[in-house]
Amino acid sequence: MNNTIKKNKKNNNTKKKMNINGNLINENIEGWKIIHIYGNAFERGFAHGFLLYKELKRVLKTVPFIIKTTLHVSMNKYIKTSNKIIKPILINKYPEFFDEIRGISAGARKHGINVSTDYLIAWNSYMSLYSYFKDGSAIKCSAFVATGNATKNGDIIMGHNTHTTFMDGRLQNIIIYITPSIGHHFVMQTSPGFIASVTDWFLSSTGIIGCETTIADINYKPKFGYPFYCRIRQAMQYGNTLDDYDKIMTNHNAGDYACSWLFGNVKTNEIMLFELALKHKNVQKTKNGVFYGMNSAIDETIREKETTDEEHYDITTSLGARHQRFDELLNKKYKGKIDINNGKLILADHYDVFLKRDAMNRRSICKHVELDPEHCFKSHYPFGCTDAKIVNSKLADSLSFWGRFGSACGRTFNVKKYIKENPYYKSYEPYLDDIPSYKWEVLELVKQS
Repeated sequence: MNNTIKKNKKNNNTKKKMNINGNLINENIEGWKIIHIYGNAFERGFAHGFLLYKELKRVLKTVPFIIKTTLHVSMNKYIKTSNKIIKPILINKYPEFFDEIRGISAGARKHGINVSTDYLIAWNSYMSLYSYFKDGSAIKCSAFVATGNATKNGDIIMGHNTHTTFMDGRLQNIIIYITPSIGHHFVMQTSPGFIASVTDWFLSSTGIIGCETTIADINYKPKFGYPFYCRIRQAMQYGNTLDDYDKIMTNHNAGDYACSWLFGNVKTNEIMLFELALKHKNVQKTKNGVFYGMNSAIDETIREKETTDEEHYDITTSLGARHQRFDELLNKKYKGKIDINNGKLILADHYDVFLKRDAMNRRSICKHVELDPEHCFKSHYPFGCTDAKIVNSKLADSLSFWGRFGSACGRTFNVKKYIKENPYYKSYEPYLDDIPSYKWEVLELVKQS
């Protein structure tokens, strides 16, 4: 009798076992977490939410504080705005991505994390709605892409630093490999709950790789067509060529996240600078040379007509200083020598062209506003380089790349020490983490043993 009961219990447990369309690849590899999800939209979304439920719990805690301190509105008002402006577009124009977000919510709920679909849409829309609530645009990231005679081996080298607050930077340690039932498979760096990268960094099985830096100081309000994160996700999953990316990103452009996109096609060895504001775009391609981004549009028309940017050549500013330093490093010092190793040095560069010495501050490619007494916010704002990635054509073929979490230079960050020295930010303390000095690591789709 007892044996029968035990057997029935075992059978019942077997019946309740869920089939998850995804798996954990690595729980913690130098600060990164890697997962793989696959299947139709809801299935892969469910796996995303199920596998990242701990991280989504952190999203529920942290995002309202980010919205309050950055956009100066309540989370309720923010979600209501997202529901009014963004949600109908997802339902009507991007039902696949809407289903994926619904799946994320359902997967997280299986672990008792009640993050709603509306909350997740609003979270995905953070950068889309940034300029709706605020004038101008966020100043994020340093990046470059090089090919042909600019690189040591003639292949494509792409590198990117994320520049953001230390609150959301700590959420961006997620590497997701996505194998959709329809479309191309790809890998991206992202935050828990996102359906696109938004940092932005991705590699596609088509051979297309991409990243971006924002264009600062836009002088317009977004005219909502299709949200940028839906358009870039559409391109990643369905785009076959660089021209496809141009068409998809331009179609129903919302002007909601003006960027200097850097794309490369490792199958053709061609790279593309794709700058997109609201009314104007700048497209340049080459098989020999470099493009870079530092938050000031390369295109003069975009700068003059769609921004208030006056910092492009001003080396006392972050934009102007990084513009000059990138030019020195990419077009002079490392011209014809750019490879993974030199690329890492470029991303970790601290040289201040204004001070003419190394200085960890807002003007360095590896940005450190947290150490800078001068900033548009209060001094020493917890903002700066929070990670770095670099890839060459060979690694991109296998959807692998080098990544360093925390910062490109490996600096550490101690919360208690920081708050003691900067008591103005005491309210930020619950949303900050200590950051150790992580190492560079190859991130790939290899299951941990």
